[in-house]
Amino acid sequence: MRSTPSLASLLSCLALTLASAGCPAPTDPTPDGGTDAGTDAGVPPDVTGQLDMLSLTNAGEVRRPVDLSTAAPKALVEDGGTFVTHEGVGKADGTFVIPNVPVGPYYLRFDPTTYVVTDAREVKLSTNTSIGRPEAATQPADISGATIVFNLDNLHPYQSTDGLTLYSTNLNVARFRLTPSATAGATSGTFTYTVRTGQPLIDPAQGDRVILTQLTSRTAPLEGSGETLSYRSVSRSFEAPEFQSKPGETQTISGTMAEPPSLTAPLHWDMAAFRNLAPAIHPRASVAAQVMIVDAQPMPHTYGTISPIPLLVEIGQPPTVDELRTTLTYANPYPASWMPVGTTETSFAVTYQLPGTDTPAIIAGSASHSEQLPGFFSVKIAPEFGAVQQPRIEGMDAQQPVTLATTTPEVSWVAPPPVPGERYHYILFIHELSVEGSATVSQYVGSIRTNDTRARLPPGLLSLGRSYVFTFDVNTTPDNDILQQVFNLPIPISGVLSLSDIITVK
Repeated sequence: MRSTPSLASLLSCLALTLASAGCPAPTDPTPDGGTDAGTDAGVPPDVTGQLDMLSLTNAGEVRRPVDLSTAAPKALVEDGGTFVTHEGVGKADGTFVIPNVPVGPYYLRFDPTTYVVTDAREVKLSTNTSIGRPEAATQPADISGATIVFNLDNLHPYQSTDGLTLYSTNLNVARFRLTPSATAGATSGTFTYTVRTGQPLIDPAQGDRVILTQLTSRTAPLEGSGETLSYRSVSRSFEAPEFQSKPGETQTISGTMAEPPSLTAPLHWDMAAFRNLAPAIHPRASVAAQVMIVDAQPMPHTYGTISPIPLLVEIGQPPTVDELRTTLTYANPYPASWMPVGTTETSFAVTYQLPGTDTPAIIAGSASHSEQLPGFFSVKIAPEFGAVQQPRIEGMDAQQPVTLATTTPEVSWVAPPPVPGERYHYILFIHELSVEGSATVSQYVGSIRTNDTRARLPPGLLSLGRSYVFTFDVNTTPDNDILQQVFNLPIPISGVLSLSDIITVK
């Protein structure tokens, strides 16, 4: 899971599939002799590709081309500390070509802030990967929200810390806490769902169905200590009958919560091992939170984590122990084709304060691991590797304040010690620091994804007279090259995100 900038929350929902370099396109057969005609003629080969938007519905994938006629991807080739830009030409059907790109690595730019270092000649891009059918009707702003009141019985004895959630696997609809009207200990209650402006409207004619779940507050004793773990997990579910959301109207639906089969999972979480990464995240890093969730995801090995997704288990504030051992209880009412995935993340806070401000900006580092069940619970959950080592900017220690005389610096690092059977991939994030009133604030600027342990920042990411923070994300997806699925991070995945100090460009 990655996040602001953790693995779950900073990454946008995009996917990049890069075909093998040298594979000819079906419409451009390889000439006799088995080599690229442009290369034979002394002309560098083209980079070709296609961009579409991908939505996942109950019926499968829905792909729609992106109009590239006014904004095509570019290729930037590094040449002696500078870059040569090769402009692309795009079409309304989502296809593009970047002519005469020299053989070897180049920086693929398909929006002003995102670069991928690759040598692929054929590129297939899928952007805005999301759950739910596209182009659904939405709640208008000038009419009161469509409202559904659920009268439910057979609840697990209700507690104020419980949550009634609503989810549609065919529509991008998720509400993680319906408005409750239930007393403590009650087994029946009323829960209200009101559609907010701009949110999709449920339409059974389009195949939309709704599942409600009760996230019940539970406790479990910790082995080897007198501590108790508090967590929430699914205990009841209700598959609502067909209904259509109607703006300006209130409907009432009554039903009985079902009790799905109870499942258990042994949890052995080495919390101290994650916390001990703090000095490598940054010398000023402090532990901000340690969380764990289990959710249900469609084809996470292919698409990675897509938000929003329904929760099965949620541990938000575990006790501060070295090793957490217990047994969790939960239920899973979602389709059998959806895979339960466990994720743990430890987040670290680092403060940055510009001169003349009273309030610092806080930028987060993280260490996380996501894996499908039952593998997630089958072994002790601990970091597989640490942060990148010796991060450098123009040869200077990046975890100390640095002053640059260039807007296109070289950034380098050393890989963590190797993990058998896994390959490291890297994402370099850039954040700009600025002053708002009396506070230092941060804003995301851009990112570079690479398999190498160095990168040069292309023009346009940094500006003279500005201050920045770089974050170094090292991660591994054992069965997938991250450059094959650039923005969706397929499961399983582990990652550690460390931070620089303040980088000033003079």
